[in-house]
Amino acid sequence: MKNKYFPDLTEIISNRDKFLLVYSTSHIGDIFASIKNNSAEEQNLVREDLEFISSLTDNLCLANDSKEVTLGIYDPGELLDDRISEAHLFKNLSLDSLFDSIELDNPMYGIGEVMKNMIASIPLDSAFKEAFQDPETAKTLEELFPGLKDDLTMKGFFNSFGKMLDNMNEGEGYKDLRSIVQQVGISNGHFSQDKKPFDVIDNAYKKKGMENFEAGNYFDKNKNAPDWFNDIINEYVSLDMHGFKADKIKVTDKENNTFRNTTEDAQHSAFASRCDFYVTNDDKNYHKTKAVYQKLGVSTKVLKPNEFVQYYNSFLTFNTFEEHFESIIDEYKKTDNYHEQKYENGESFGLVKLTNQYFFNFFNKLLVPYPEPNGALFILSKESPANKYIIHSWEIEGMIKLFADKFGPDIDGKCFYEVSEISTEDDWMGRTWHLNIGQINIRRIRGWFHLYFYQIENQED
Repeated sequence: MKNKYFPDLTEIISNRDKFLLVYSTSHIGDIFASIKNNSAEEQNLVREDLEFISSLTDNLCLANDSKEVTLGIYDPGELLDDRISEAHLFKNLSLDSLFDSIELDNPMYGIGEVMKNMIASIPLDSAFKEAFQDPETAKTLEELFPGLKDDLTMKGFFNSFGKMLDNMNEGEGYKDLRSIVQQVGISNGHFSQDKKPFDVIDNAYKKKGMENFEAGNYFDKNKNAPDWFNDIINEYVSLDMHGFKADKIKVTDKENNTFRNTTEDAQHSAFASRCDFYVTNDDKNYHKTKAVYQKLGVSTKVLKPNEFVQYYNSFLTFNTFEEHFESIIDEYKKTDNYHEQKYENGESFGLVKLTNQYFFNFFNKLLVPYPEPNGALFILSKESPANKYIIHSWEIEGMIKLFADKFGPDIDGKCFYEVSEISTEDDWMGRTWHLNIGQINIRRIRGWFHLYFYQIENQED
């Protein structure tokens, strides 16, 4: 987009009243990985990338704080500086490097040295020794953990583990791991369009009478990110390891395609699961993300640029209040795709359908309650793409603005939305307008936003 490709997409998403665009820390990871020689030309390209991200998103960024993914304002240039300054922490990972941060004059220095020496002397489980005595498993372990066979202690493990990570993230070591996994008898050629990739993988293990490879057993699932985030990454990596739309791994003077690229792409997919749309022009990322979302029940729409433009032209061209309202009535009158909605006690509430439209640039769920006891002609709601969804105050501000611009202050004299109106825990009574066509209430009840429309009695369609 920065280089003037996809002009239709660029023009569409430039409508800030309709779309809330976000970037993630994975974009910063992509830029960081592209830095090679820090030449003047390279610095200029990096600056252009950062400025373009900032111009598109107003610095609105999805970031992982190790416990949850948050949405906040972060300058991409500052995030890149932080990434560069922390890079040395992930280089030469060894037991010694873990304790190097303790200075000589620090009172903890002596204790740190004792702890380091104690850890270094701990022998590894005897299973490692036995595995290295078997020629077949020894070859595999040596590929994964170089040098470990010469020092079967925790010190040797840390040193070897650091080399493995460096080889995977900076070299072509991921090829070795991927080839080991694919010894189950599966590769890119086993997948076809009419088969679900995870089913193909499961069947391959069943034929071999083997336990399925679970990426979550090998990649950290409990630290540094929420569980759902790691679930997406691990399933994504599992697809790649088994050859489904596998990424190219090659390191030369001209290109640097390593395991880091795969994990950054997986994180793009994890971050994007909090959004309504994920637009990507990376074909491999596109297919792997769709497969992972389908398995995990994430309904984020994964689209290529041309697909998003088609979707927009079909469902998202409404801008004014009148256009949105007319589209709701049209969808209301269509009898297809409705299903019954029930209360928690099992009693019937009415009918409901999910829509391709986003009414008032927000609501994508249409509920038609039975006349008693609710009385509303229809209710709009927001269907979340995943179990946990992030709504930014700018989205509410933009939605309320459509009504305030059209009708002015509501019955309580409230007009445009102010951030301080909504607290984390309390319900929000929002806005109420009495109009000649009926009454509109916008509320947040138990964390869910709804729009209620009550038609004036005896008013014809």
